[in-house]
Amino acid sequence: MRIALLGDGRMGHVRRWVSFFHERGHEVLLFSHEDPSGCLFPYMRMRGFLPTTTLSYLSAMPRVRRELARFKPDLVNALYAGGYGSCAALSGYPFVISTLGSDLLIDYPRHTLHRLMIRSNLRKARLVTTDAEVLSDIVRAAGVPEANILKAYFGVDPKIFFPSSRSIGTATRVISTRNFHSVYGLDDLIEAAPWIRAEYQAEFDLCGDGPERKRLELKSEELANSSCRFYGKLDAPTLAELLRTASIYVSTSRSDSTSVSLLEAMACGAIPVLSDIPANHEWIVEGENGLFYETGNGRDLARAVNQLLGNEVLRENMRRRNFQIIEEHGLWAENMSRVEQAFEKVILNA
Repeated sequence: MRIALLGDGRMGHVRRWVSFFHERGHEVLLFSHEDPSGCLFPYMRMRGFLPTTTLSYLSAMPRVRRELARFKPDLVNALYAGGYGSCAALSGYPFVISTLGSDLLIDYPRHTLHRLMIRSNLRKARLVTTDAEVLSDIVRAAGVPEANILKAYFGVDPKIFFPSSRSIGTATRVISTRNFHSVYGLDDLIEAAPWIRAEYQAEFDLCGDGPERKRLELKSEELANSSCRFYGKLDAPTLAELLRTASIYVSTSRSDSTSVSLLEAMACGAIPVLSDIPANHEWIVEGENGLFYETGNGRDLARAVNQLLGNEVLRENMRRRNFQIIEEHGLWAENMSRVEQAFEKVILNA
């Protein structure tokens, strides 16, 4: 296949998606409005000249269309339903939209113009891929036929994310691997830390980066007596090794589709304690393979973490169940093979 892709080349999800097709031997070309430097596949920078992001995307389309005419793609794939989805709709080629979560959970309800634009893009696409049922529900409600929706997860690589040979991780180590942005709600974990440490001498690893980092570091020093260790952005093998040393994985996110961070933690044996948002229920059943807490309530988060820290048998049972779930539903290659087959079908029927 010859696939032209439109997406933010800085994003790990976008690079990983394009790399899959590139490594499978398909001819790919990524168009990115943002700087995609360092990508290990062919790319081109979309340079617009109008002030807002969406208008800037659209102002770059004359050049994009010229380059598409040279590349002659079988298919155009937009990785985001908003601005990039609009560019795909204007490309003149059969196109697929791959939703990434915030395009439908945050942008779509934000403004009438966004809703109209995204709904139109979704309806025009030959196929829409999602990575969570909450996204599929929104796509259906926008008027996309069920036959044009494919749910496929951004899964894990089992060569990197696998459990420790030890039965369970260190009983008093708690880890979060979400970036330091307000949407990820990391204040909950820092506020929970003193209540957790009142019962267990837990240590907290916070892996990621972002604009909230300095503020969160200062808050943790004030509340948690330096029991929180902040890491920058880690490569996948280093992150996996930290996950294997932890007993509990915490995600405090306010909004999510399927979280790859959650799947990585499950694959490595850290037991999830999660904010009570819809997408998390697709993977976790309360008391069976993880626990939920009341989003925004640090004391309730501490309750859930302490419940698990005090019950090694429960943690081990949950750990085994999560390995099974990842093996059945959460592997990257298997999910992307379904996407690849769906793309081939779209081309065949174009």
